[in-house]
Amino acid sequence: MEKNDFTFQCLGNILVQKGLLTQKQVEVVLNSQKTRPLLFGQLAVQHKFLGEDDLLQILAKLYSMDSITLEFACVDAAVLGLIDHETALSCLALPFFRKGNHLKIAMADPGDLKALDKIKAIFKNMKTEFFLAKESEILRFIEILRNGSNDIDDNNPLLLLNKIIFDALESGASDIHFEPLETHVRVRSRIDGLLQQQTSLSFDSWSRIKAKLKLTGKLDITDRHHPQSGHAKISLGGKSVDLRISTHIDKSEESIAIRILDASSGIKSLEELEFPPEDLLWLKKVISFHCGIFLIAGPTGSGKTTTLYSLLKEIDDTSIHIMTLEDPIEYQMDGINQMELRENGLLSFADGVRSILRQDPDVVFIGEIRDEETAHIALRASLTGRLVLASIHASTPLEGIRRLVNLNLKLSDIVPSLIGIFSQRLVRKIDGGSGTDKKYAGRFPLTEYIYFSEEKKKLLLASGDIYDLQLDKTFAKSSAEAIRRSLTDICEVERVIKNVDI
Repeated sequence: MEKNDFTFQCLGNILVQKGLLTQKQVEVVLNSQKTRPLLFGQLAVQHKFLGEDDLLQILAKLYSMDSITLEFACVDAAVLGLIDHETALSCLALPFFRKGNHLKIAMADPGDLKALDKIKAIFKNMKTEFFLAKESEILRFIEILRNGSNDIDDNNPLLLLNKIIFDALESGASDIHFEPLETHVRVRSRIDGLLQQQTSLSFDSWSRIKAKLKLTGKLDITDRHHPQSGHAKISLGGKSVDLRISTHIDKSEESIAIRILDASSGIKSLEELEFPPEDLLWLKKVISFHCGIFLIAGPTGSGKTTTLYSLLKEIDDTSIHIMTLEDPIEYQMDGINQMELRENGLLSFADGVRSILRQDPDVVFIGEIRDEETAHIALRASLTGRLVLASIHASTPLEGIRRLVNLNLKLSDIVPSLIGIFSQRLVRKIDGGSGTDKKYAGRFPLTEYIYFSEEKKKLLLASGDIYDLQLDKTFAKSSAEAIRRSLTDICEVERVIKNVDI
């Protein structure tokens, strides 16, 4: 369909063509408009013929306008107060961000030309930019406006949650922890690998925030006795963010952790991850193989998944069929078939690997080898002409082999297909100051790895002892080089890598 044709068609006809409404439903909505002066889309949603997400997607294309999620938006009281309650309600519009003379405004439907003209007239002395937003989310902020702008403070738990998430994202936090203590709920954010106090909550506020988080992650809000996990995609501060929400039970109290994945930042190249030149050459060498298995080992938060995605980006080619199995999908990649599995879902990781192997992939990416069955199938795939990339929870490359053995794989089966095992840790980078006033900003990887040459394979098969192997690079060597270049210091290295002998 041509863009011009799309733009000038009746919304009802477009929704019918898209299979979102039937002709009979369109007639019901049109009849409702005779007695209720509402827009077509509003009535279609109210009749439950159409979801708000579908309407937003269609309107965004119809008006060539970006959409925004206000659910977790942190709107300043002064910005919200630029419009009165009656105008905001009649126009279903409100300002949500201001920088100098530039004002961003959310509207439920720009097809309401009277409302659009009215808003433009009110802010005629400002540079306005319009965005589409769900009517329900606009109405929530309009209700706050009706109650007075003083409601946009820490007394409103749901807006306080918005502020917590927004501040965490702005500070580059990777995680947020909500931890019930005896008298209050502590909120901490993990920034550059370290937890930092962000705020504290009363238990009254926490009960509402906890319910909101569980609903957002599609968790069972009534279940307070079992750990749960889920995730949600939101748009916040102009960024697309994936929140991985998990609950934990401790002394009958529920704590919640949120992993923040900033999908809008895109997948970085290997060079952007700040690996030294020799590491880049090594990594590019091991992924040049057409078959075999390459593993990245390390604890949670060491950057394993980020590096694996960068490797996929390096491999990606129109002549290569790449398939992934993830829990969940952290970054969407065009041209790559990505399969998402969930905990307690119908398919196990092993079932997922079997499924994608039937699709004749050249490269298979497995988010994590976590059980015996997945390990066996991944190994079999690597022995049948596929390059397998995967992460494994192990502290070092040699412990990665030990982990595979513990998953009941024999060394005689593992060794022939192993290309290499790579391990990394993220340490903070020095950014000025000295002594106790030393400052850090950002992180970079320290690395340890081994390439399985034919000589090393023969040695390992002959001795059966993984510790007879010599690594191509050690954490000690990587750390010493980083310290020599003043990228970090010994205290930071010892904080991240215990018992390292530099």
